[in-house]
Amino acid sequence: MTFTPSATSSFSAGAVFWGMVWATLGKLNELVHFVGFKKSNPRQAVLRWINAHKVVTITLNYSVHGISSPLGVTFALGGTLVNAFMVTFIVPIWCRLSNLERR
Repeated sequence: MTFTPSATSSFSAGAVFWGMVWATLGKLNELVHFVGFKKSNPRQAVLRWINAHKVVTITLNYSVHGISSPLGVTFALGGTLVNAFMVTFIVPIWCRLSNLERR
């Protein structure tokens, strides 16, 4: 497979899109508090689910974007790279830090 400018852009767009999704997850408690739910902690529940279902989290990317077009596949590859990094390294750290905060 050759990387054309559109394929490279699609790969970058997928990585940036999923980076923004993960950044939103990082601020989920603040967003829920802003809406009006004062004593809710949804980020902890989402992180626990992601930590328990790592493979589902990574493969979710292809179920959303599909494999029907080459640009969709490269978009999904960029997102999968970001998701694999987050699920493998960052989510376990977030879970440990949130467990330390509760103590």
